[in-house]
Amino acid sequence: MQTVGDYNLLERAGAGALGEVYRARDTRRGRTVALQLIAPDLASDSRRREALLQDARAGAALSHPNIAALYEIGEDQGRLFFACEFVAGEPLKTLIAGQPVNTRHALDIAIQVADALADAHAADVVHGGIDTETIAITPKGNAKVLGFGLSRWMGREAGAYRSPEQALGERTDARTDIFSLGVVLFEMLTGRRAFPAAPPEALALQIVRDTVPAPSSVNPALPRELDPIVAKALAKSLDQRAESAALLAAELRAVAAILDVRSEAAEAASPPRSARRGPSAGWALLLALLGALAAAGWWKWGG
Repeated sequence: MQTVGDYNLLERAGAGALGEVYRARDTRRGRTVALQLIAPDLASDSRRREALLQDARAGAALSHPNIAALYEIGEDQGRLFFACEFVAGEPLKTLIAGQPVNTRHALDIAIQVADALADAHAADVVHGGIDTETIAITPKGNAKVLGFGLSRWMGREAGAYRSPEQALGERTDARTDIFSLGVVLFEMLTGRRAFPAAPPEALALQIVRDTVPAPSSVNPALPRELDPIVAKALAKSLDQRAESAALLAAELRAVAAILDVRSEAAEAASPPRSARRGPSAGWALLLALLGALAAAGWWKWGG
């Protein structure tokens, strides 16, 4: 079995611009990790290597239940590697699969991601690549944000999830992540892309110019209270966009509370199941029971 440092490599999980990724076993701590082996050409370039390490250290400093942790930045026999939390589950993209996610569940996911972003932004760490593939959903339905500190090195464009400032190559900040989360939230609520797939130039133009429709106009089952929240997250101008991920999370929690109250009120207003059966259902149940008893020889008709 091939080893790198304290890690036994179990199976290859993929590869990208950063290098190969393996599911591995941490023999010292007894846990499974995602081991990122940094590509030699990147690790050997002193300038790029130092910039990568600086970004990785910023990501490793984060600790939040909805952020996939970067446990260790190490080197073994000249091979640079990152040991990251192994997240069981599936990418959010798979959960959506072109269909709206249950509204309450979608809000829970968005709130968790917003909480993770708020924690990272407080530490001056911007993700820069939030999309439906950098958000994983665990078997228990919780969200984990992947790639903090490393997204700009992964060699994949966020595409339809980019902010206008990213599409224009302008300065980005924490509000860039808010826009990307707004795009993700719209897709969860409606099952549709905010900016449909198109050639890169046309897509960039859509992101910069096109106004995203209100979610409830696409999915009428949605509460209208979500429309202004999504619109503010997707504001083209940084100054008009939701000012913080913490505020976005608070607004989404308020809507979630409203939905919970409405659900409880609807349930309280509904008659009990037994009452909904009605007298004919009751007689039918009694006759079925008597028939079953007769068949079993427990009841005899007549003398």
